[in-house]
Amino acid sequence: MASTRCLLAFTLVGALTTPAVADDASTATAGEPACPTDPGAAAAPDTMTLKKVAFSALPAWASDQHAEAIPAFLASCARLADIPDNDPVGHDGHSGKARQWRRACTAAAKVPAGDDAAARAFFEAEFHPYQAAGRAGTEGKMTSYYVQSLRASRRRHGAYQTPILARPADLVSVDLSSFVPDGRGRKVWGKLDPRSGALRPYPTRAEIRKGALATQNLELLWADDPVDALFTEIEGSGRATLDDGSEVWLEFAGKNGRPYSGVGKLLRDLGELPVGQGSMQGIRAWFVAHRDRFDEIADKNSSKVFFAISSRPGAVGSQGVILTPLRSMAIDRAFVAHSTPIWVDTRAPVAGARREAPWQRLLIAQDTGGGILGAVRGDIYWGADAAAADLSGRMGGPGRYWLLLPRAVRVSTPARVSAAAPTPRGN
Repeated sequence: MASTRCLLAFTLVGALTTPAVADDASTATAGEPACPTDPGAAAAPDTMTLKKVAFSALPAWASDQHAEAIPAFLASCARLADIPDNDPVGHDGHSGKARQWRRACTAAAKVPAGDDAAARAFFEAEFHPYQAAGRAGTEGKMTSYYVQSLRASRRRHGAYQTPILARPADLVSVDLSSFVPDGRGRKVWGKLDPRSGALRPYPTRAEIRKGALATQNLELLWADDPVDALFTEIEGSGRATLDDGSEVWLEFAGKNGRPYSGVGKLLRDLGELPVGQGSMQGIRAWFVAHRDRFDEIADKNSSKVFFAISSRPGAVGSQGVILTPLRSMAIDRAFVAHSTPIWVDTRAPVAGARREAPWQRLLIAQDTGGGILGAVRGDIYWGADAAAADLSGRMGGPGRYWLLLPRAVRVSTPARVSAAAPTPRGN
């Protein structure tokens, strides 16, 4: 039986008459509470604990090229400027009001370009670091993503047979924070029943492939490789080279709200991939060897992502900013506010080698992702070239992070922030 909070949300959203504008990008949004529009068992809710520390406690803090993070932070400041002074920053409950971020934004604009010493001094002067911990402790999962390249055409012909779909007119997104107290950063997606006004589940990937939306004429582009199209959905953005020689960028425009199932895990569960072979490279190799089974496997992931052709070159994060390679990160907005500088300590693949090395860097929270759920969970934006695809496809493992919050924000320590139980959706 649906929970009371879900029934309340569905009753209230019956008054909606137009689709809400999507504000989520990259593999869709942070997770939603388990409701009828998003079936699946719910995981236990996570809780974030913040502990104030000194900058000296951040591993390798002094070794970063801090000036590289300034342009990304200023991009977020442009979005913060649109928030009224007394409005909260984010859904997390511990990031203060917009006015408490103004001084840091003003100071960041004065840091000389490329001056790492000045940039480091700026962050140390304007922010306090807080180590984040979830229910499982300070260690969480760090992954990475990139912009998928694909070849496409504006018309269906020859090898161009896989559609890239635009957002349907009847797709509705509901921000649960407007209806339930533990809905921070969570959304439910579906369609309104024209007779009852109730929110109903949207068709699954398999249903859409078989024609459930055929009458809406949603085809933006036709790709020549279904695997490239699938990874465009997984990554949440794409750069398409068209058959006329032009180039277009694809950005996230919505999703069907069905549970996301990672293709690598699906193949491992079926015994098709050995444990440890669920990387992007391993998945691609399997599909090359089993082209006739693509629809069978892809349809087991019921989630479907819709796109728009971007007016700006570059990957657009859910904050509405162009992402900066190796300086932007997707987070769970139930715990971390957009614009937050985050010091990350993890391991990453080494270019030209089959090994990993320690990786510590200052990133800015500017995106979200369907599988990016939890108090200590990050997805690092790697970039849009072949090297980014290679390294990003091999990254995934434990890591820690520290949130940098403006000194004007008063955070009681240890601060604890809870979120509604998310629907499990692997990335």
